[in-house]
Amino acid sequence: MFSYECAGIAQAGGLGEAVAGLARTLGTDYDLKVTVFLPSHGKHLDPKIRESYDMREETKFAAQGYRIGVNGVHYAFLSGAESGKRDKVDYVLVKGLDTPTSCWLDDPVLYDHSLTFEKMALFARTMKMYCEYLLSTKRESELPDLIHAHDWHMVPAAVAVKQHLENRGVLLPLVFTIHLLSKITLPWHYASEDWCGIQDLPQRRKPPRGGVAPLTYRRVWEAQCHDSIERFGAFEADYVTSVSESYLARDVLNYVGKVIRGKSGHIYNGCDWEYERIKSAVFIQEKQHRTGSEAAQSLHRWDLRSFLLTNAIGQVANELPIDYTESSSEPGNDRRMTRPFEKDGPMVLMTGRLSPQKGADLLLSAVPLVTRAIPDARFVLFLLPSTDGDQMRTIRGDASAYPENVRIIFAQHRQTYLMSHMVADVYAMPSRSEPFGISALEAMVTGNPVVGSDLGGISETVLDLSGHGERGTGILFPAGDSHALADSLIGVLYTMQIDEQVQRGSTVQPKLSNKIPVKALARMVANDPKLGSKIRENCRSRVEQSFRWRNAGNMALERYDRARSLSARSSN
Repeated sequence: MFSYECAGIAQAGGLGEAVAGLARTLGTDYDLKVTVFLPSHGKHLDPKIRESYDMREETKFAAQGYRIGVNGVHYAFLSGAESGKRDKVDYVLVKGLDTPTSCWLDDPVLYDHSLTFEKMALFARTMKMYCEYLLSTKRESELPDLIHAHDWHMVPAAVAVKQHLENRGVLLPLVFTIHLLSKITLPWHYASEDWCGIQDLPQRRKPPRGGVAPLTYRRVWEAQCHDSIERFGAFEADYVTSVSESYLARDVLNYVGKVIRGKSGHIYNGCDWEYERIKSAVFIQEKQHRTGSEAAQSLHRWDLRSFLLTNAIGQVANELPIDYTESSSEPGNDRRMTRPFEKDGPMVLMTGRLSPQKGADLLLSAVPLVTRAIPDARFVLFLLPSTDGDQMRTIRGDASAYPENVRIIFAQHRQTYLMSHMVADVYAMPSRSEPFGISALEAMVTGNPVVGSDLGGISETVLDLSGHGERGTGILFPAGDSHALADSLIGVLYTMQIDEQVQRGSTVQPKLSNKIPVKALARMVANDPKLGSKIRENCRSRVEQSFRWRNAGNMALERYDRARSLSARSSN
């Protein structure tokens, strides 16, 4: 596997989680020999990573050469590799061996425009030389028998290696997964032998209908793919996948074109969270704060929610450095946004990157609509901060309008993050675009109904209560519609509130179900006041049966077999 990210080593989002999860299940559950190749991002220098992955330098390998810029200037590079292993998966991190190369490959920042392109190019050149090194040292058994390239960053490396090995007589099927379309275009120079290492040779494929001139790699890049990295990757790949059927059929096909028809399919992502393990860890954490007779009492979900909202949230800021939490101009936590609530209340949880795609602004615009119906509703947002200062200031400003109802945490505080999942009443996923959405699985496996946009992977993982009745796991609403989002949240919050009152032995407020704005849901709750508990169980079962990584691994193996078949056919 070629990837720019991998959870446990270097990760900025769902891509890293997907690569790590798929690699691990193929290695452990299906006994495949899997190697993940990625830029080092400086992680080979981290003592914890070196120890946990048993990292060792490939002392006999060095890639040395130069790239030629559009200005004709030669840019020398000297790169190497570190190898490691964990959970039956091998890892190779491409690193710099001199200062200029290290400044790019070993920079801990994953995504920054020029930096990302430099890492992409140096990784491609190094991987091509690494495969030649394996051939020259009689280590052919370590060569890949199939490349699975993840996202656009890996297209130049995958095509360069495939081309190089096939020129040496090694048939190499290529699977290209588009996790999220970037629609990035670059002049051919930046893919060519001068920069990334792809030679402008004749293609094995026949020219398009009506064409007479043989296709070359440059002609494909410029004339067929119009300088698009993803279109080029889709053209060169033997098989193209994405992470949901709808995203592949609508977004990917519309962008890359008919070239993927007959050679494409989806591979769902998975989730490895274990409900009982998380529950045990969270309950132990809360019990440590209980004394005397309290410690002997059994804990319920609402007890944990009260502890989170009125206590644990405040500990996040307390455990971070002052300079990280006080500055409003840096991506940190404003203490006003992480102070505990004065009292408990029905809780809405959202997690993810702070980006327009994820729709945190849409959720905040729904807050006054929800609190008009449920004044004590609590909104907790765990967001990975953005480097866009304007975006950070805007989201803080929007949230500050609701000091009694909203808290935003810009940090990866694992214990509080897991507790939030265990205690929430509903999980909000108001994405404007979502190829898959692993966070929906994490919410469901911890028993949270999901209110999500009716698009992409969300529409395939979440079973809408209106359409699936008592088998449902949440509500799907039209993307971008904050009023529909608010109605859906109100409906689920009331559903969970009624169920909680039954569990507590309290008197259910008369006709509370009549306040549910989603009519189908209102009827179901009127018939079964304990519907909330049923929905939680549906959520956990949905993930366990259909969205574990072993399910994804089985889908991947089917796609790999198809890629091998198509590759063999095209070589004849």
